[in-house]
Amino acid sequence: MHDLPAVDPHSYKPLREQVYDILREGILTGKLEPGEQVTEVGIAEQFRVSRTPTREAIRKLEQEGFLVIIPRKGAFVTGIKSRKEIADIFEVRIVLEGLAASLAAEHIRPEQLQQLYEQTELIGQCIANKDVKGCIDIDTSFHRLICEASQNEVLQRILDNLFEQITRFRAASLSGGGRLEAALTEHRELYDAIASHDSQRAQALAVRHLENARDRVVDVFHHQQRS
Repeated sequence: MHDLPAVDPHSYKPLREQVYDILREGILTGKLEPGEQVTEVGIAEQFRVSRTPTREAIRKLEQEGFLVIIPRKGAFVTGIKSRKEIADIFEVRIVLEGLAASLAAEHIRPEQLQQLYEQTELIGQCIANKDVKGCIDIDTSFHRLICEASQNEVLQRILDNLFEQITRFRAASLSGGGRLEAALTEHRELYDAIASHDSQRAQALAVRHLENARDRVVDVFHHQQRS
């Protein structure tokens, strides 16, 4: 197994949540690669826990799309399966997050706007520190906050589910070729549009930001296919 962090026996978190968090981070950061097998026995031995919390963590990761369980073979880390999968997910996300940004520009509260600004600045700090995982976490919070600020509960529920499905794409969409710096510029522009309550510009910028992310994921997918 990879050099993953150990569980903390003194943590308030149940073992199943600690194992889940460690494995999920391993998948997002690429320590656990697409197609790699994850076994109950191997994980239990590495983390020195019983197989019960390991089994529960694997089941949750499967439900969220990070692992796929193949009968009589085991659990494997999922990857980007096809260009169509990328297109399908981003097609829905582009439409819904564009709408969320438009509504957020109309309805965002002052405290939410301050949080959005702070998250934009934190992304800049993570880029300076070359902290890709931190960028992924804050990027997720940034988009969730815009969704929350839309004040549309149905939209929030749909996007909340979608966020979990596309989390494994985030590392790919933010990797290489100055993409982190470009994403920071896009986040700042989107913040400015929302702060100015310009709903049309906010929607257009959200759409462009997600189209760029989609194109980057497609590039990474093609590279993986060739290698």
